Amino acid sequence: MLKSVIPDSSELVFMSERNQSLIFAIGSVFPEAHHGHCLWHLKEKVKWHAGNVNKVIVGHRFMELGRYYTVDDFNSAYDSFEKRYPAVYKYVQEHTEKDKWARVFFPRDRYNFDTINSVESMKSVFKEATTWVLIPMLDCIVRKFSDWFTQRKEAVSRSIDTSLVPLVENYLHGLWAVAQKLSVRELNSYELKYEITDTAGKMFWVSLVEKSCTCKVWDYEKFPCLHGLAAYIYFTTNVDGNDLNIHELCSKYYWTEFWMNLK
Repeated sequence: MLKSVIPDSSELVFMSERNQSLIFAIGSVFPEAHHGHCLWHLKEKVKWHAGNVNKVIVGHRFMELGRYYTVDDFNSAYDSFEKRYPAVYKYVQEHTEKDKWARVFFPRDRYNFDTINSVESMKSVFKEATTWVLIPMLDCIVRKFSDWFTQRKEAVSRSIDTSLVPLVENYLHGLWAVAQKLSVRELNSYELKYEITDTAGKMFWVSLVEKSCTCKVWDYEKFPCLHGLAAYIYFTTNVDGNDLNIHELCSKYYWTEFWMNLK
């Protein structure tokens, strides 16, 4: 039934607790999709192997591990984690798979989605409905989702002139002033590759064609990072880049047009 609405695709990502029955069911129905573990729930299990150290801090450090953008940064932090919390490290090594929870090893695009907090919120919304018989419960869920989609489409329609959903539009707007001040050097005018130097003197390499930066934030989040935005500003200001709209550098899932056209 679900597959008739959501077709199997390699772009699909399912996040859940480490429930083997659920994982097996997902793999049976959506063999091309990838499954990841909820970082928050995994953190709750991991921190209890910390021994006589602050478990809250251990949990926080583990969550940070899951959210690094580059393998080098992850490995450096993971080595430090091993030295500070050897018992926890041993548990993580023996009982988890890094490609299920660590951003840098996850084989699909999960954007900034690494927990199932939204599911927990929905449980609260539908708490009363779950006590009803099946058909009324499903009707309630369908109505609520319909209301949410209508509200989102109306919100998007009010900002249609921006081309991007408010979340990304506001994010890029907040970075704009800083991005304008970064040093940009053109490396390849055909492939639109640039060298960006940040305020600390660290260099990053950006490709507007590939929508990629060596910091990897753009690669994972699917909208320009600070360095990508600096390259875009340089291109549109100093090169004939008037035909390149900022939304073209973002995933279509961030386009207001995409959401407006949903039925």
